[in-house]
Amino acid sequence: MEDSEPAVPPRPTPSGLRGDTFASLALPQFRFLLAGTAMSQIASWMEEVARGWLVLQLTGSAFQLGLLGFIRGITQLIVSPVAGVLADRLDRRRVAAVTQIVPAIDALIIAVLISTDHVAMWQLYILVSISGVTGAINVPARQVLVYDVVGGKELANAIALNSVTANVARIIAPSVGGVVIGSVGIGASYYAQSVFFVLATAATFLLKPLVHAEPVRTPMWESIRAGMSYVRGDPTVMRLVMLNAVPTLLIYPYVAMIPIFAEDVLHVGSAGYGVLLTGVGFGSIPGGLIVANMSRSRWKGRAMGGAALLYMGMVALFALSTVFLLSFAILVVAGIGWSMMVTLNQTLLQMNVEDAFRGRVLSLYTMAGGLTPFGNLTMGLSAEQFGVQASVAAFALTGFVLAGALGIAAPRVRRL
Repeated sequence: MEDSEPAVPPRPTPSGLRGDTFASLALPQFRFLLAGTAMSQIASWMEEVARGWLVLQLTGSAFQLGLLGFIRGITQLIVSPVAGVLADRLDRRRVAAVTQIVPAIDALIIAVLISTDHVAMWQLYILVSISGVTGAINVPARQVLVYDVVGGKELANAIALNSVTANVARIIAPSVGGVVIGSVGIGASYYAQSVFFVLATAATFLLKPLVHAEPVRTPMWESIRAGMSYVRGDPTVMRLVMLNAVPTLLIYPYVAMIPIFAEDVLHVGSAGYGVLLTGVGFGSIPGGLIVANMSRSRWKGRAMGGAALLYMGMVALFALSTVFLLSFAILVVAGIGWSMMVTLNQTLLQMNVEDAFRGRVLSLYTMAGGLTPFGNLTMGLSAEQFGVQASVAAFALTGFVLAGALGIAAPRVRRL
């Protein structure tokens, strides 16, 4: 498919950044985008730690952990098609900024409820639903903003560095969150999340994108149908979207089970729980930097398929480990595969989609995240019936087989 990128004026590249791993950092607006990404991801991962530990304290139930993930994800599944149209129709900068204010308010509400000893599961169900809606709108808007800020030339490098930034936050936030919970309390963690979301909003408002796509003017439902038809009609885009759906359904739900691994399998408590959540983040940094150096590579499709197999195989091994340090090391290796898989998948998708459909295609791409709740619910039920280790291992091995068939075994993907 031909690149329909709008003309972008030449931009100076400082010495030392030209053509290397950090090329897109030469763009000041991209640095603002990275700042917003860092703040948002720190808040999100602190929320992941706090929510998991809060539910464990309130209920002690693996099913309840899975149910909250189900509620959040199902709202994302429902809202994502509309989110794509909004990303193609409205100012993406404003959309991304506004949808970071709502989770800041959510976090503040939960903090007050905890501080006053009035928190209950039904309140979490409602607030998680709201954050699911805003998250579904925020994600495609922020993803398209990467393209809007850097254009097509540095897109692969920018997506990779954006991913590295997100995963540096993933390393810092869970550990800090675990320590805060253990030393100060869960409420303090939620207050901190609110502050970070506000900082992310401020950084996003400072953006001045260089690429401005023509807004979509067609009615909402017609625009949604057109986006779906576009994906169905392009075999390459369709396969990339399907490949993204495999880990969201079968692999990512294991994150909701990590409190059980920390408490019942590895016996490391809340601090160890936070450390486990950083494992994939540590591995994702070298994985992201590898992709940042692949801008001119002709092997992106093969690398993506191989990385998917590495990630899912490592998650299966993690499920079987009963030694904390070994489990952490396995997650680090898994992070290398995860980062390369996700970054290359999104890069190849953006490189093979027309500008007019960019927001809608990316919303359908992220809509696959709406499958995670079904995985969360199923894995939670399976964990209570067969044990968390056997369940996570079985899910991961199923994902390994499906990803192999859709990725490395498919000629269309290997040629990308």
